[in-house]
Amino acid sequence: MKVQSPTVKKFTGISGGAPSRNKKNNFSQRTLLTDGSAPPHGRRLHTDQKRKTKLPAFTPWKVVLASFLIGICGIIYIGHVFSTQQLLMEVNQLENEYNRTQRLYHEQRLIYDRMTGPKEIYQHARNQGFVNTGPADQIIYIQSQAK
Repeated sequence: MKVQSPTVKKFTGISGGAPSRNKKNNFSQRTLLTDGSAPPHGRRLHTDQKRKTKLPAFTPWKVVLASFLIGICGIIYIGHVFSTQQLLMEVNQLENEYNRTQRLYHEQRLIYDRMTGPKEIYQHARNQGFVNTGPADQIIYIQSQAK
């Protein structure tokens, strides 16, 4: 009696044993990237295939829509610029008015301070007959009432 083991399927890979699509049939057409300094084993192969890049299809309605959106954004931007310039002019005008008012206030304050300053007060007091007693740190002696 003859005993036989069950047959085992051999693994042929993902492609099922067929050659890969990116392999070339002729090895002589391949050029190795060795630069002449190293052996060609384990090096990448230089492929002369140039890939063509395809531009996405621009349909007329997409171009019109893009132009319309760009135009609307431009109009909004220009309106924003004009409104910003107008606000800047108003701010400058208000700042000038504030500076002018502040200058008038300081002039009036200086005049008032000169009118109520110590020099004016002493001068008016002398004109009315008051006598300057000198410094205010004099010692005052109080006499007792019992005498």
